[in-house]
Amino acid sequence: MQLTEYREIDEKVYSHKCTNGLEIFVIQKPGYSKKFATYTTKYGSMDDLFMVDGREHRVPDGIAHFLEHKMFEKEDGDVFNLFSKYGANANAFTSYDRTSYLFSTTEDFTKNLDLLMNMVEKPYFTDETVEREVGIINEEIKMYQDNPGYKLYFETLNQMYHQLPVKTDIAGTLDSISEITKEHLFTCHSTFYHPSNMVMILVGDFEVESLISHVDEHQNDRGITHIPSIERKLPEEPAEIALKHKVLEMDVQDTKVMIGFKKLQTLASASERLVRDLSMMFALDMVFGEQSPYYYELMDSGLIDDSFNFSHIEEISFAHTLLTSTSDEPAKLKERLTEIIKEVKKDEFFTDEKLANQKREVLGDYLSSLNSPEYIANQFTKYHLDGYDLYKLPEIIESITPDDAKKHFIDVMDPNNMVECILKPHG
Repeated sequence: MQLTEYREIDEKVYSHKCTNGLEIFVIQKPGYSKKFATYTTKYGSMDDLFMVDGREHRVPDGIAHFLEHKMFEKEDGDVFNLFSKYGANANAFTSYDRTSYLFSTTEDFTKNLDLLMNMVEKPYFTDETVEREVGIINEEIKMYQDNPGYKLYFETLNQMYHQLPVKTDIAGTLDSISEITKEHLFTCHSTFYHPSNMVMILVGDFEVESLISHVDEHQNDRGITHIPSIERKLPEEPAEIALKHKVLEMDVQDTKVMIGFKKLQTLASASERLVRDLSMMFALDMVFGEQSPYYYELMDSGLIDDSFNFSHIEEISFAHTLLTSTSDEPAKLKERLTEIIKEVKKDEFFTDEKLANQKREVLGDYLSSLNSPEYIANQFTKYHLDGYDLYKLPEIIESITPDDAKKHFIDVMDPNNMVECILKPHG
């Protein structure tokens, strides 16, 4: 067991690696009554083509999400009910690159942790249960497809990307889901739910040594010695966008527009990706945030309303920026946004004063969030799997300069890699 102390923010993290490869992190929060656990596999919706010990596998889109649903179902019933019986709130989610199972509780933590481990580690699939789940997820997909915001988002991604699976819904498609078999599920579980591909984060007030010993003993009892070689394979993605402009019609009252900027991922270093992610967060807020004169200009001119928002997504295999709003004049909005981007590239818009104000706000939110076991567990997992450390975030934030913000903003917000998707009422 190893202890890492972060004295400036008064945090302690205990870590241990089991012989079967599972990484355990215990984040001690003395005096907290609530405890939180996540058990996460580095396996998400983009992992549909992979090699295990030299053998290639192609599986249907949506299988990671499908598998997440199925892990709660066992031969003797739904495990959700047992978590409730033991006083815990359980949940799970699938993203592009991971699937996480979690619970929070103020009582019977060890009993719930054992339940979590056994649920995740012991799959139960039959032809009948798989067929039943296909129907359930098909209804879920249909519901999402009727959602205007969902439709606008995925159509925009499809305009940006030619091949990369990010353009496909995490839940898959109606066609792909119908192809999933129990054999697919067993293959994906044995590959990606191997302990060497997983991480466990435990946050709360614990007897740390006994807790880690308990998990370690459980893992040793599994008798897993072979650690497979997993190679994820992604299709070649060109730097160019797939389609510049698209107009959709749905049964909606207002016209919405989403503008995307595609940035082919070329940064191999986790720290470089994190710097760009944070730099873009600061830059976008300086240019389009509610403290910016551009925001009020766009609002006063009626080109946007209070639904206007923006985000930069930075992942290991892709990166892009999205801006969206309700707008009666999407063409004028696109034109003005393009002009604004050109203006701030030329001017000394990104200043020390603006950045300092943003850093204070972000660091304040960060430090406040460290009081939440849920935030800590989920964010520690994300940063760890991305190759970084949640508790070193303040160091990176402080290191970012106005030049970083400007450089990355100019690099990402390239009009040549810009797409526009408009969703308007029928007729």
